[in-house]
Amino acid sequence: MLKEKLAREALKYVQSGMVVGLGSGTTAREFIKALAGLKLDLTLVATSIDSELTAFEVGLGDRLRPMWAVDEIDLAVDGADEVTREGVLLKGRGGALTREKIVDYTAGRLVVLVEEEKVVDKIPKRNPIPVEVLPWAWRHVAREIVKTHGGSIRLRMGEGRVGPVVTDNGNFIIDWTPSGDVEPARLEDWLKSTPGVVDCGIFSKRRDAVILVARSGGEVYQLSRDS
Repeated sequence: MLKEKLAREALKYVQSGMVVGLGSGTTAREFIKALAGLKLDLTLVATSIDSELTAFEVGLGDRLRPMWAVDEIDLAVDGADEVTREGVLLKGRGGALTREKIVDYTAGRLVVLVEEEKVVDKIPKRNPIPVEVLPWAWRHVAREIVKTHGGSIRLRMGEGRVGPVVTDNGNFIIDWTPSGDVEPARLEDWLKSTPGVVDCGIFSKRRDAVILVARSGGEVYQLSRDS
């Protein structure tokens, strides 16, 4: 119910003629379903196979284009696993973090949809930090992170299948639980510079995102951020 409410609120930012980036996850899936009811002239760029399938299921398949086929993205609508009041996001529980970051960081406007329980003082709060890595290098990356920053890491394993989770990009995900507080922007840069890392679930560079939050009673408000 809350996800559907958030999806409807996000529709207010959509205009005919836009190129819209489709996030991934359960909340983004509700937005894609709601988008089908607008009957607008839109071009869509999905951040995962799951979002592509959802778009096809609701009749939007003919609007889909790969990232390389568009010149720009006007609007991206996505969810998050955690978000701070300063606008820092933690994403990647669904495994689509790299394509999500490319689309979210590229978009002219980013709208993030979350339920109030996901608003935290700092990240990570209840979730580990996902890091997408080249399969060949995953143990090297894990050792380097722990050696430099401490904490613990596990290779994300699949449910209902044998072996690790494989992303849409053909990579592995390691989930890192730091031993203490982290500085998100600096850590995002450090992880990105580590050989073998494709990207990480810290989204610290879109502090201008519109963050819509749904309270348990159904009210949706825009998260205020400290200047």
